Amino acid sequence: MTAIANDAVSSFATPSLDSSFSSEDQSIQQLEQQVDAMINQVLQQSSSSVGQNAMAQNASGTLASYMNQNGIKSLDPNQLYQLANNPPAGTPPDVSAAASYMLQNPDVYKQIETHDVSGADGISGVGNFEWAAQGGLDSEPSPSTTDTLDSTSTQGAMMDAQSASGALASYMSQNGISSLDPDQLYKLANNPPAGTPSDVSAAASYMLQNPDVYKQIETHDVSGADGVSGVSNFQWAAQGGLDQTVSGNGSFNLPNLNTDLALNSPNLNLQQTLSV
Repeated sequence: MTAIANDAVSSFATPSLDSSFSSEDQSIQQLEQQVDAMINQVLQQSSSSVGQNAMAQNASGTLASYMNQNGIKSLDPNQLYQLANNPPAGTPPDVSAAASYMLQNPDVYKQIETHDVSGADGISGVGNFEWAAQGGLDSEPSPSTTDTLDSTSTQGAMMDAQSASGALASYMSQNGISSLDPDQLYKLANNPPAGTPSDVSAAASYMLQNPDVYKQIETHDVSGADGVSGVSNFQWAAQGGLDQTVSGNGSFNLPNLNTDLALNSPNLNLQQTLSV
């Protein structure tokens, strides 16, 4: 009887233990999957950061060399815009590309220009570019995922030209601002006045990240990329102006239409045979 009882207890107890172990195994597997996902995310962020820093280092070295060679002590977004879009004769293409990189990556430029003095005033001395050219950005802490998602640049990247133009045009009209330039856009994006709506900062960041779009807008009224855009240009873009296809003489490009009525009209027999 004792043996039978023990067998019965054993037969009932074993499934319970197996079930417990199975549940623990599932929990461990879930934890392992979560850890693997976190490791992959960190590796991806690290890889992206390393690639970004390498490009920033290259662009910084190019600008630092150009500045030293030409006796330029500092640069601001207005000067970067001119170097990128309307450079002086003889400016190497790589210098224009480096200036464009800084405009398209305002978060990187902000790290560089605030290296010596905190507060994003947009002005970066040659020493800051030299620091970045020597790998200075590699020692800077990488932003967390939350910080990246909340950044003005990320929010700006989610806008389009029409919505960004509308936000800026409305802000300018409401605050009596007749025009904006890259320097003002940079400050709106990175160091805005108190009470500035976040969408306005994001719109300013969008314009910096998309200099070709901004160039189309600011040269709508007057050709020549001087970087200054009046409120009417933003209003034009906010109403879909960039969507219009305009020819060089200012007339709309219409599909090629054959204006020869003889070719476009159906064959009509204008002579009627009268039967009597």
